[in-house]
Amino acid sequence: MSMSAGTVLCGARIAITALCCCLVLAWEIGFSAAEEKCDLLKGPCKKKAGDIEISLDISPKPVKAMERLLFSVSVKGGHTGETLFLDLAMPGMYMGNNRVFLKKAGDGKYYGKGIIPRCPTGKPLWSATIEPSGKTKVEFPFDVLY
Repeated sequence: MSMSAGTVLCGARIAITALCCCLVLAWEIGFSAAEEKCDLLKGPCKKKAGDIEISLDISPKPVKAMERLLFSVSVKGGHTGETLFLDLAMPGMYMGNNRVFLKKAGDGKYYGKGIIPRCPTGKPLWSATIEPSGKTKVEFPFDVLY
């Protein structure tokens, strides 16, 4: 059974339209995350999760991939345990499990060391997600240099 040229063209148009819709959606997701991005060069980023305020700082600056980094987290207004962790991820691309364990240093402050892997695409947007004491997750999008 053979298909007509019109049927093939119609199928191709549907496929191209679906691909364009996916690309626009991916761009919008990335764009909205970029709008809320932390500028760690200006100092720690702060966000609220209910009655808890969380701040994140990463040093040295600028934040670079494949370098040993110090992650500093401060939690105010809630009780957390002796350890906390943050998950590093690249929005829209799976880069493996990248978890940094943070150890309590007193007064709601936590510190840990980790490395952000190099992405073959060179996309700079990463995020750190922190979930204090089983409460709402807080995400901090930020740029990484390669």
